[in-house]
Amino acid sequence: MTTTRKAGEPTFNEVVIQGKAKVVRAFLSGLVLGSGRQAAVYYSYLDGVHHEGKAEKLAELVGVRESDCHVIVDADTATWLRGLAKSITAETGLVVAANRRIRGASMAIRYEAFGQRYDDEILSVLRNLPAGLKLVDFTRDVRTDPAATGATVYTPVHAFEARGRGAVTGRIDQLIAFRRRLSDYPLLIAEDIELKLA
Repeated sequence: MTTTRKAGEPTFNEVVIQGKAKVVRAFLSGLVLGSGRQAAVYYSYLDGVHHEGKAEKLAELVGVRESDCHVIVDADTATWLRGLAKSITAETGLVVAANRRIRGASMAIRYEAFGQRYDDEILSVLRNLPAGLKLVDFTRDVRTDPAATGATVYTPVHAFEARGRGAVTGRIDQLIAFRRRLSDYPLLIAEDIELKLA
């Protein structure tokens, strides 16, 4: 899952801020806008980035731990937030609980298509990934049943069935953009993006 970084490519950090997601989002938006900085900011809860397990979510819901917001930011913004951490807490009560470099990211994908046309469309998307993204561990199973010709989508047997699964790896900002694009392909299911942190 670790990706090889080319010189000059941007790097990203995951910053965890204790506080309700809407409050953190409003605060960071104001902070970045007020500073006039150019910043790449992605919110895990909006962009399908996995950040914790069910036990942590349950603990948060029942009030055993503080709610937190996981944010993906470019390295310059991460450094800037690290320097402001004490001031942020003093002025807002929000706590920067973690600030770690992202070493790599991956997203599991899967699909099921009951027509050659849909399978071809999905394969075209996967073969023409944006530069910097890579399809790994891809498997595909195709079954045809000429006796089922004329069957509809709702029948248990189809003349053509294709199933595939694998993962797409790459830089986190590119994966987020690709995951957003996949909303145009409802048969191609993207799981949450998994991060590998330094």
